[in-house]
Amino acid sequence: MKKTFEDGRIRSRLDPAPRRESVAEPFAWLARAHEEQLALCNCLEEIADSLPAEIDQQKCLYAAKVLEPLIREMHSGEENLVFSWIERTYRGDPTLGATLERLKYEHCEDECFAEELTEMLERLGAADQTVNAETAGYMLRGFFTSLRRHVGFEQECLRSITAPVG
Repeated sequence: MKKTFEDGRIRSRLDPAPRRESVAEPFAWLARAHEEQLALCNCLEEIADSLPAEIDQQKCLYAAKVLEPLIREMHSGEENLVFSWIERTYRGDPTLGATLERLKYEHCEDECFAEELTEMLERLGAADQTVNAETAGYMLRGFFTSLRRHVGFEQECLRSITAPVG
């Protein structure tokens, strides 16, 4: 299932798991995953831009509900489909191995950050007046900026893997 940001909502629509070995399948999945992550970033940016006076509580609650599961699902898919394909195809390439380890570490960091952000979004959605809007905005911007940078790096780095040789 993939999730798409549409009309202010991220909705689910599961795709079947890709079959193994074709380079097109894991990277097509990754392209869709990147779209989903960037759509989430746009949603979070809208929330950050609404602070402190124009907070859409429903959007905050919805983002809180989908944030952690979406990030975990995307990272799991990347690691199980894409990274495993790369590891099988380019065994022994120390540069790619180091790059994949870096990306896995970033996944772990993003998942931890998503946990904290979820709690803050739940509080914003509940109109908790003790939430510091400046801190909330800083957290939101830190997360979506980092996630956009991560997606950009993956796109740039992994694009060269799928580019035809010659």
